[in-house]
Amino acid sequence: MPTKTSLTYSHASANTTAVTPSTPFNGTTTASPGFLGQLLNKIPLPRWAVYTIFALVLLVLAVCILCICVKCCCKGKKKRKKKPDQQINLKGLNGSTTTALVQPDIDDVEYGSADKPRGRLLYSLEYSGQNSELTVGVKEAAGLKAMDLGGTSDPYVKVYTLPNRAKTYETKVFRKTLHPVFNEFFKFQVTLSELSDMTLVMQVFDFNRFTKHDIIGEVRLQLGAIDWNHVIEEWKDLSEASKFESRRTWERFVFPCVMSPLPVN
Repeated sequence: MPTKTSLTYSHASANTTAVTPSTPFNGTTTASPGFLGQLLNKIPLPRWAVYTIFALVLLVLAVCILCICVKCCCKGKKKRKKKPDQQINLKGLNGSTTTALVQPDIDDVEYGSADKPRGRLLYSLEYSGQNSELTVGVKEAAGLKAMDLGGTSDPYVKVYTLPNRAKTYETKVFRKTLHPVFNEFFKFQVTLSELSDMTLVMQVFDFNRFTKHDIIGEVRLQLGAIDWNHVIEEWKDLSEASKFESRRTWERFVFPCVMSPLPVN
């Protein structure tokens, strides 16, 4: 009998040891947050604000990359037009013309070669001696040189006088056409004696939204050689723009998206 009792206690003890619970296990684990999570937690802004700022930064980078790509494409288009030699006419003081062969640099190529037709411009001139007022009409252009890859241009005209260049006027921009009809008139306050030393400049540009505006050509008129007894209306062929004036134009288009005239659809 004592033997049975001992065996019973031993069995019970074994059973008790078997069912004794171990250290409680917590089913939820706390993993240490990653670097991005720690960084976001340190920023004293709500998550939606952080994500919005991040999206804006990506958008600005995308716009910058797009502008760089567009500028590179435009430069590539102009470089393909480059010729090994280009003739430049140099007019001396005696009125004679001298032809010289030079190797043009990239800046020269941007304004095109002089031997290619650039189009024509129809303008009108009228002077009122009573009001000391010169009225310049920019009527229309025809056969303009295509400056865009699609075979068209977005032309507009800039009008000013030299040497003082007190005022500069601009027409509206016409989209994707080589034959724009402007019909715009601009007035300059100038005396008859001042006209003898003045030069009227009408420059035709191709509008570009993200890059420098390309100059198609220009018309320059010595106002002192004009008979002001009647209204003048005539067509003139566009000539190559003065390089010095073109560089000054580039300085005025540092921010083309802000300072440029609005396009006409």
